[in-house]
Amino acid sequence: MIAQWNLINKIRYINESVTEASGFAPANSAWFSGHFPGEPILPGIALISAVYDTIRKCEQDRGEKVSMASLKRIRFTGPVRPGDTFLLNLNRENLNGRFWFNFKINVKESTVCSGLVAVFRDEEDKIGKKEEENA
Repeated sequence: MIAQWNLINKIRYINESVTEASGFAPANSAWFSGHFPGEPILPGIALISAVYDTIRKCEQDRGEKVSMASLKRIRFTGPVRPGDTFLLNLNRENLNGRFWFNFKINVKESTVCSGLVAVFRDEEDKIGKKEEENA
């Protein structure tokens, strides 16, 4: 991902299903451009992008390539302002072959965003792996 859009700076695996990621919203981030003049806040899509980037990196580290399937129960409950640091908590569950990630993003002690992201395995990537194994 282009550095100007990337907000996550560290990922820590707690166990097989729990991950923490820390992020920072620099004042010069492209995300703040025009959102909102005089009262800048990080757009919600930037937080969802940070969640998805973290999920993709976690799954890549497991040898999987995934794509987003759906978003559910997304709540934006507070602002992320220029210069804020945040903590992303992810809980991974495998339900019926689809991976679900419950997430929560906190700035200081306050939850600013939460929800559920479903992803599916990229089957083409799995096929490529099987062909490599059989070669």
